[in-house]
Amino acid sequence: MDDTWQAVQQGGKTLQEVLASSELDGRNFSEWISDELAARGLKKNLVVRRSRLNQTFAYQIMAGMRNPSRDKLVQLCFGMKLNETEACELLERGGVAPLRPYNRRDVVVAFCLNRGLEISACDDLLWSLGETTFTDMHRGKRL
Repeated sequence: MDDTWQAVQQGGKTLQEVLASSELDGRNFSEWISDELAARGLKKNLVVRRSRLNQTFAYQIMAGMRNPSRDKLVQLCFGMKLNETEACELLERGGVAPLRPYNRRDVVVAFCLNRGLEISACDDLLWSLGETTFTDMHRGKRL
């Protein structure tokens, strides 16, 4: 993908030449998820369990039958044990904003993803910093 951006920025090539040299990926969200799970040898039920999403809702997300919130997609990233670059791709393919390095909560999420932490550990860090958590584990508790 970086090569495509370089070709666009350099100029000197026509649009047709840039498109012809680009590695375009036309997979939709559910195709991409399915391919990623297969490539990583992951079972859906394990991903769902690790994500702490409602099982039915998670399966509907992965099948492309639901338009989940960004937080639900982030939970799926934890379930798949993605790093921040892979998580950004999942989020963008899911139709939401990728993780942003200037957003405090996103930095915490990226930190946790890159270190392979579980979503519960991420929630602990978020809660300790006064940020919104992903699961219910800290609801009703005060800082």
